[in-house]
Amino acid sequence: MYSTVHRRRYGAAHASVLGAVEFIRPRMGVPDLSLELLSTLASLLTVLIVGATAIAALGQLRHLRAGNQINAVLAIGDKFTESRFEQARSLVNSRTAEAMNDPQFRAFVIARAQRKPLPVIAAEMRAILDATNLTGNLFEEIGNLVKNGIVDETLILDVYCTQVVGMWGRLESYIALSRDASNDIGLWDNFEYLTVRARAFLAAHPTTYPKGVPRIQLTNPWHDELKT
Repeated sequence: MYSTVHRRRYGAAHASVLGAVEFIRPRMGVPDLSLELLSTLASLLTVLIVGATAIAALGQLRHLRAGNQINAVLAIGDKFTESRFEQARSLVNSRTAEAMNDPQFRAFVIARAQRKPLPVIAAEMRAILDATNLTGNLFEEIGNLVKNGIVDETLILDVYCTQVVGMWGRLESYIALSRDASNDIGLWDNFEYLTVRARAFLAAHPTTYPKGVPRIQLTNPWHDELKT
């Protein structure tokens, strides 16, 4: 059903086209046409005009969506290069696995997941925990954006698939402990979804280099050092 506004716009367009036909006909030597035929021609022209307008609008929407996608991907890139995140990621890469082997650290994780009084742990351990949560939360946010189609999955995974898979591997034991302690399978489930999609992307695209495009031949002058 068309609204009153749509009907008025369509009627105005129809009347304009009909008037144009009446104006052009005598000047081009076109014989007299019946009003019914003129109305039919005007309707057809109106449909063409409306269709062309709709196609142009769709094109503008596609450009707008592409622009939004670019902005979103750039914003995610900015997050990855923030010093706060880089420091957190470095700490996770070097210390989280070690911390998970510490019973006191695990007791703190369990108590927090179960909303119980928190035991005292060293400030260094607390910093590792904060870095772990900051890193996991960022991947959780990205997974949510990808899952809901806010950002294009291929654009994200083309750049970050190895980081997603690698970080899940480093945090998997922490996630398993936290989910078990809290009885919450939804903990970082968007991060989990992103990891599943990233693994599938890597399996389908061992390299993202376009097929058929020549590669640059590289020579490593220190190849012999790899054997030592």
